[in-house]
Amino acid sequence: MFPMLGGPQRLDTGLRGRKKVPLEPGHSPLDWARLTASGKDLRGVPQIQKYTLSDVAQHRSRDDLWMAICGKVYNVTSYLKFHPGGAGQLMRGAGKDATELFMKVHPWVNVDTLLDKCLVGFLVQ
Repeated sequence: MFPMLGGPQRLDTGLRGRKKVPLEPGHSPLDWARLTASGKDLRGVPQIQKYTLSDVAQHRSRDDLWMAICGKVYNVTSYLKFHPGGAGQLMRGAGKDATELFMKVHPWVNVDTLLDKCLVGFLVQ
């Protein structure tokens, strides 16, 4: 039987109750990969810049959603409908430094790869 009971694939990650939501057609992880490879502007800014938390905090609505993760600032507005946990979960990090939340819930996810095309800049003090 795979995964084996007590095997590494079943280790308790402390994330019990984590729920995924059904995604709308056209919003699967493969669709996200296609979108990021399409050349469409997902950043929404003319160039990568430096931003403070105050700057990031101005972008906390579903129509304009930025967050900082690991010192980088991302415009995740276009990712909202692709997030497996639903828009509400992504909104928890809206306009904030969401590093701690991201690492708690997604320690295995490579944010640089997932959101590379959404990078708008770097977080500064």
